[in-house]
Amino acid sequence: MLEHVVATNNEFVKRKSRKRRIVDHARFGLRDAIIHRLEENETSMNELRTIIHRNLLRAVVAGEVLEDEPHRRINQSVEMMMHRISLFYSAPLIGFNRKSMNEIMIVDRFQPLLLDGARQYGAPDLVVRNGGRICLVRLAMEMGSRAPNRASELELGSMLLWAERNPMIEHDIDDIDVVRIGWLGTRWVKWMKPANPDWAQQSRSMISMDIEQMARLMIYDGDLDRLPRSKSAWRCLNCSFNDECPGAELREKKQGPQLLMPDPLP
Repeated sequence: MLEHVVATNNEFVKRKSRKRRIVDHARFGLRDAIIHRLEENETSMNELRTIIHRNLLRAVVAGEVLEDEPHRRINQSVEMMMHRISLFYSAPLIGFNRKSMNEIMIVDRFQPLLLDGARQYGAPDLVVRNGGRICLVRLAMEMGSRAPNRASELELGSMLLWAERNPMIEHDIDDIDVVRIGWLGTRWVKWMKPANPDWAQQSRSMISMDIEQMARLMIYDGDLDRLPRSKSAWRCLNCSFNDECPGAELREKKQGPQLLMPDPLP
C-alpha cells in the first residue's frame, strides 16, 4: 500500500517503489526482447542479449535494485534469460514462427481503457488470429503453475473487457480464446480457455471492487497503522519497504523466522 497509495504524492516513495531484485529486472528485459523479436523478425540473438543487458544496467545505474552488489549477478541473469528466449522460439506449443506478422498484433499493455471512470490496464501482449477465432495472449516471464488460480483467471479475463471496448476487435466474445504463455520451471507452457460472457462479467466485478477499495485508500491520512497489510510474509519478500513497514515486525513475532520463496511475476 505504501507503493500504491503514498507514492501518489511522494517522490521519495515513488523512487523506492521501483526497486526490485535484479532477476526481476532481467525478466522485464526478457519480455522486451521477446516483443522486439516478434516485431523485428531478423533480430539476432546478440541484439536480444543487448536488450536484456541494457535493461539490467539501467536499473543498476538508477538504483532500482535491492541487492547491495548487483554487478556480480548481471552476467548470470542475462545468460539465464537468454536460455529462456532460445527455448521460447523452439517451443512447438507456441507456434509463432509458423504465423506471419499479418496474423499477430502486438499491443502496448500500458495503454489504458476507462472502466467505471478509472483507468484499466487489462490489454493483452498479443492478439493472434487463429482461423476464425482470435487469441488474446498474456506473456508471463515466471509462473508458479500451468493453470492460473481463480484470482489470476479473473485477472486474465480483464483482456475480454479490453477487447469489448477495442474497435479493432470485431469478433464476438464466443469467438475469442484467452491464452497465457509463461515460463514454468524449465520450459514454456501454455494455458488456454474459450471466453464467455460470464467470465467477462466476473472480471469486471472484481475490478470494480478493486477500484472501490483503492478509492477508500486514497483518503490515507499519513498513519501507516491504518493501512491494510498482507497477512502472508511471502507476499512481502520482494518489497523495498520491509525495513519501515509496521507489519514486518508483527509478522516476525507471530510467525518467527521463515524460509521464504520468491513471489513469481504474473
